[in-house]
Amino acid sequence: MKYAEILSDAIRAPSGDNCQPWRFEIAGDTIRIFNLPEKDTSLYNFEQHASQVAHGALIENLVISASHHGFLARPALFPDPARPDLVAEVLLTSCPPQTEPLQPFITHRTTNRRLYTKRPLTPEARETLLNSVVNLDCTLFLTEAETDKHILCDTIGLNDRLVFENPDLHSFLFDHMRWTADEVDRTADGLDLRSLELSFPDSVMFPLLKNWPLVEVLNRFGISRIIGANARKLADSAPAIGVITTEGINPIDYVAAGRALERVWLEATRQQLSFQMMTGITFLMGRFAAGVTEGFNAEQVDRVFNARKKLERMTGKAAGVMIIFRVGWSKEPSVRSLRHDLAIHVSEP
Repeated sequence: MKYAEILSDAIRAPSGDNCQPWRFEIAGDTIRIFNLPEKDTSLYNFEQHASQVAHGALIENLVISASHHGFLARPALFPDPARPDLVAEVLLTSCPPQTEPLQPFITHRTTNRRLYTKRPLTPEARETLLNSVVNLDCTLFLTEAETDKHILCDTIGLNDRLVFENPDLHSFLFDHMRWTADEVDRTADGLDLRSLELSFPDSVMFPLLKNWPLVEVLNRFGISRIIGANARKLADSAPAIGVITTEGINPIDYVAAGRALERVWLEATRQQLSFQMMTGITFLMGRFAAGVTEGFNAEQVDRVFNARKKLERMTGKAAGVMIIFRVGWSKEPSVRSLRHDLAIHVSEP
């Protein structure tokens, strides 16, 4: 099918809990990309912001792959106000195939949730990562400073703590867990349990935490704080943590952040670096900033707002999208996430 190779690269983009919230139509030389809101119903996906980031990553893959295969891709974002789920129309025109250094790494890019080593980034790798977002309407704050990392690790730990304090966040996580290899192969989505890189004791304990009444009891003994501390330790094992920021917070900004995220991630993969997006908390920040705090108590809301203020002071950005990730060195991940088979609807131009 025409453009199938390009779209096969495009759907290698990351999405929240591997929800894959996209659908495609081809009309002549135009690819229409639609968001599927029902795919990600988490509290993180306020006003479809998390899915917009995923679509940005998909579009970046598409642009890179199209160039490699001899097409110039020109995305028009949200072209029809009456159809908010139409994220982009991408016009493809023939051109000589270009050498795209990142294209071979689209299928190799993956999340690595292992402990990283403290081996610092090389100056060359750091410079290349920073340069990767040039011309994408985003800024990359990449730090190896312990004071900055302390703030970022606390923020990441807060996210995991809240997952085990809020029943909706908890439910969404466990609804998207895939517990066996057979289930992973059958669904081709969600979070493969093996990708969490749990130790043997944790792998025994984790399935028990699916039971929310049990979690409520365990929280009286501080289980959510322990989980948050473990997430903080995991983040702190990386030599560097990055924050992608934009100036605004409209849907186009979230798509731009997703494009920048994918480009940094692909560059890290090319540099043989491990990478993990750890940014759910920043989507909650956007939700709370809009005044939508149902399901969270006042203390939790205050913790999130205080974390946001610290991030703003650290990055120098008082508004806009924020995407957090860690990058560094580690062993290869145990598994890579699968994708649904490519489905394309062909319509009249």
